[in-house]
Amino acid sequence: MVSMEQEDYIPRYEYERLESDYRRLRRKYEETEAYKADLERLVSKSRAPPLDCGFVVEKLNDSAIVNLNGALKALPFGTLTDEEIEKLQEGKYVFIGRIPDKNNPSGFTIGITNVYDRTVDLEVGEVEELRKEDDGDGWIAEVSTGKGRGRIYKRLRDNEKETIKEGMKVGLLPGTLDIRESYKAKEYSRYEVTKSPGVSFNNIGGLKGVKQDLIKSIILPMVNPDDYSKYGESSRRILMYGPPGCGKTMCAKALASALPNCEFVKVGAGELFSMWLGESEKNVRMVFKAANDRLEEGENDYGVIFFDEIDALAQERGMYTGSSGAPERVTGQLLDILDGFYALHPHLTVIGATNRLHLIDSAFRSRFDKIIEVSKPDREAAYSITRIYAEKIPLDRYLIKEKGGEEEARAYLAKELIRYMYSDAHVETEIGRIKREDTITGRFIAQIFGYARDKALEERTMLMMEKGVIRDDALKNVWDKEGFSAILDVGKKTGDLLKRYKNTEEIGVNMRHLKEGFDKFVQRRAEEILASGYEEVPEEDTGMHF
Repeated sequence: MVSMEQEDYIPRYEYERLESDYRRLRRKYEETEAYKADLERLVSKSRAPPLDCGFVVEKLNDSAIVNLNGALKALPFGTLTDEEIEKLQEGKYVFIGRIPDKNNPSGFTIGITNVYDRTVDLEVGEVEELRKEDDGDGWIAEVSTGKGRGRIYKRLRDNEKETIKEGMKVGLLPGTLDIRESYKAKEYSRYEVTKSPGVSFNNIGGLKGVKQDLIKSIILPMVNPDDYSKYGESSRRILMYGPPGCGKTMCAKALASALPNCEFVKVGAGELFSMWLGESEKNVRMVFKAANDRLEEGENDYGVIFFDEIDALAQERGMYTGSSGAPERVTGQLLDILDGFYALHPHLTVIGATNRLHLIDSAFRSRFDKIIEVSKPDREAAYSITRIYAEKIPLDRYLIKEKGGEEEARAYLAKELIRYMYSDAHVETEIGRIKREDTITGRFIAQIFGYARDKALEERTMLMMEKGVIRDDALKNVWDKEGFSAILDVGKKTGDLLKRYKNTEEIGVNMRHLKEGFDKFVQRRAEEILASGYEEVPEEDTGMHF
């Protein structure tokens, strides 16, 4: 019989083996627990919120230069997918957080964890000047940001030199101020810019001497450039003066229309002056530079810059001592440009117009090659103007019948209006007395014919409404609802019209309409002429006699 002590007996070698397995399993357990703790720590940190946010300054092959609170750091793409890396752009905001370190499996480093759907706001700058580097073929852009930094200087890349021009707005990355966007400048956004304005010299009545001067000064040198360049320069700087409404602007537009592929730029004082120091002079430079660049690039073959009321831009210096100095700085800038300080394209013509020649700076007047007077039309010139406008109006049927034809009726209206306007009479106003004939300008004649045309069409339309010819139900309802018939006194007026006309098409302009137009506007025109300051300025009595 075997005793209990013999059954529980374990050989020594077996005991040592079991003890060794136990220690080995214990070590494995402890390592597993340690790995578990590390894994939980990694997962916890990977799920933690990002440490910071910045924007990409430059994208590299496997990382990106990121602006973090003004400091530049090279950070790996981290947890970004290939698609996110492909779409990542400079200026894009990214989140920065902890990512596993490739060199230390149990450690962490800093990298890009996510891409934000926002892009950093670029700082806006303006290219003031482009200059070539002294020691190479590179180019430097002088950029003004207007934020108290003064000017910054950026070296341009090869592709940037072709797209960035002086006066262009550019977008700069904050911090590095690298040029990331360029915006085509719209220098003429505030000015009237037209290609071939559509005004012919044939549309301008009278002013034969002015037309001759413009053709001889501008057109002939362009027709015969060899001789004119060899023996003398063309007159590309012209100043026209005369009372308002006498055709200065129309002559400038007619010149631009006559030149092939010509751009016409009309500039006024209000569009150039600015409250900011230096901005007014810059606006002047940009007008000339933009027109010059368009000619250099071949976009236009010819260009005309027309300064309307140029006396407001180039006033006699020293007259306004209490001003900000902007008028004098603008005058100085114009003097530099017209004096040849800036090279202008040979096909660029500068024309100034004023009705107050005596207010223009004397040095500025001397910079013009020719000064042309655009005077008030005399009786013959006024007749040629009325003939042009008489061709553009509907005629009264009975007037055509009475004069024996349409052409005869138009000639009658032109001749009779001239006789009426040039009658020996005066116009009395609150500010003075003036002869009727002194109020006559081309613009005034156009205004008279415009009034007569509108009056005839008004009568024709009211009769059409009364007879039910207009069938637009919506308009008829508005007409009745608002009581337009009573407002316009249609009943009385159409009663008289029905006695004279059977059809609405028979109503047109007659002499009564033209006389009404002249009488309606003559007093206001007289006041404008007297107040314009065109009349000869009397010498002032200073009290000093020698």
